[in-house]
Amino acid sequence: MSFLRINHVSKRYGDTWAVRDFDLEVRKGEFVSLLGPSGCGKTTTLQMVAGFVEVSEGRIELEGRDITHAKANARGLGIVFQTYALFPHMTVRENVEFGLEMRKCPPVERRERALQVLALVHLERHLDRYPRELSGGQRQRVALARALVIRPPVLLLDEPLSNLDAKLREEMQFELREIQRKLGTTTIMVTHDQAEAMSISDRVVVMETGRITQVDTPLAVYEHPRNAFISTFVGKANLLQAAVAPGADGAVRAAVGPVQMALPPGTPAGAAVVLALRPEKLSCTAAGTGRCEGQVTERFFLGNLWMYTVHTPLGPLLVSAVNDGGAPCDVGQAVGVDWQDRDVRVIGAGEAVA
Repeated sequence: MSFLRINHVSKRYGDTWAVRDFDLEVRKGEFVSLLGPSGCGKTTTLQMVAGFVEVSEGRIELEGRDITHAKANARGLGIVFQTYALFPHMTVRENVEFGLEMRKCPPVERRERALQVLALVHLERHLDRYPRELSGGQRQRVALARALVIRPPVLLLDEPLSNLDAKLREEMQFELREIQRKLGTTTIMVTHDQAEAMSISDRVVVMETGRITQVDTPLAVYEHPRNAFISTFVGKANLLQAAVAPGADGAVRAAVGPVQMALPPGTPAGAAVVLALRPEKLSCTAAGTGRCEGQVTERFFLGNLWMYTVHTPLGPLLVSAVNDGGAPCDVGQAVGVDWQDRDVRVIGAGEAVA
């Protein structure tokens, strides 16, 4: 049974649908990320769950209780905003205790619970500091502690790490997940950062233009994207238009220029399809070998990886290679490009490639 049920929820502003037919069941203790580009409706969805935005259609249930039209302060949810929204005139402890004070929690219990949650986020030594005296990462932890101290049934995170620098953001991703696992709090996070969503979520909800396009585990979303948008928004992908026809061996194959690729059983013969190949599934080989010939036209050093653009009869292909300390391919070098049939993904019959 679902813990939180968002049942075919929509939000309309005039003639514009910000969110349309959003349908999701979240299990207790699950960490779910709403992932998509700016304007896709993910923050509006979170705000409807929080009670800050009125639902136009649909129903929201928490533990079987209808909260669709309940006031935000009556839902008891923990919320961490993108800006953290800390009170500048209050100390760390006072900020964390504020929600408990509003709930008429006795002073002794307030202090005890605040100290417990501040220890959880490693801020027990900063009780009497003000937000202006803290780093960005510390302010983020205060906001998280303030949301958790009320022991919410659901924790809502709206781009909680977007104001942090890259290194701290990566560190806080894993710290956030560790805290969530310790407490077992059901969590929904909004993010436009696919690496963030993939690294810490149990499931990812990919959104485009107000609608859900795929709900799955991070691995399944990455390895088996349902359309061209997902394959390029979640990671990088080479998209190839192909015509499907039975091969001489009876297997279904797709012809892409001079190259044929075996496709999964059940792919309809005669269809025009879009194929996706992740750059890391391709490899540069010696000239004259591999599936097709090519020439390196660009290369980019990414630290742990080399990323190449290779001109081929199939068009330009992105190829990534692990930096093993050896000599990289040179721009202008003739190479072969190879891959395995099992790494080819059929992502849409007749879908246009942008």
